[in-house]
Amino acid sequence: MRIAIYSDVHGNLTALQTVLADIKKQAPDLIAFAGDLCLMGARPKACLELAKAETDILVYGNTDEYIHAPQPVPDDATEAQRQWREMFNELAAWTRDQLGPENVSWLQRLPFSHRVSPTAVSQADLLIVHANPLDVNQVVFPTDDFQAEQLGEVKWTQSDEDLRPLLQNTTAGIIAFGHLHIPNMRQWENTILANISSVNLPADGDDRAKYGLLTWRKNEGWTVEKRLVTYNLHQERELLTFIKPPHLEQLLGNMLK
Repeated sequence: MRIAIYSDVHGNLTALQTVLADIKKQAPDLIAFAGDLCLMGARPKACLELAKAETDILVYGNTDEYIHAPQPVPDDATEAQRQWREMFNELAAWTRDQLGPENVSWLQRLPFSHRVSPTAVSQADLLIVHANPLDVNQVVFPTDDFQAEQLGEVKWTQSDEDLRPLLQNTTAGIIAFGHLHIPNMRQWENTILANISSVNLPADGDDRAKYGLLTWRKNEGWTVEKRLVTYNLHQERELLTFIKPPHLEQLLGNMLK
């Protein structure tokens, strides 16, 4: 069994088209999407329509939720936090208008997670979520060693014990997710944690689109191949500039040059 999983498209149609074309060349048994489809990009409706047509399994992410559930600004928010929430809410309102009520309703109905069972034993299952098995917001970070080697610094420290509240009640051989736009893997007890990264808005300094190709073999269990796909980033930046969604400069700044 081979399953291609992509995540965090964020309205970037150019990257999504290129990733799906690469996925088709791999001829997987299933294609899955792990959340954050529309918000923060130039062509949210076209991304939704393409993903809906060509993806077998879809779950929702935190920014999908923002589109139909604007985020309140807490009374005790700092000025930076207030500006961040207001930006997301303005982008969500624009994206909502671009999608139309029917597509917003479709996004709202997406499930939180999806389980794939290659055997009758749940310990071998693949669980697909956006961020973690409990919610769409808390981040599963790479190990300190990975960060030091791949990012040049340790930005976040999260021990196996820190992860226990998020993972202790979940049975699976592998959990695949996105949310943090950095491809990485770590082992937690008997479970593989596979961040298959993002189609758009990379956080690892590599501007290629990314997805994961997961393979189940009876005598080996799950293996993960990191796929890196070059796409026309300049074209997508030009489209953003032409379409001019709210907070254009912020959106352009989030994309690598």
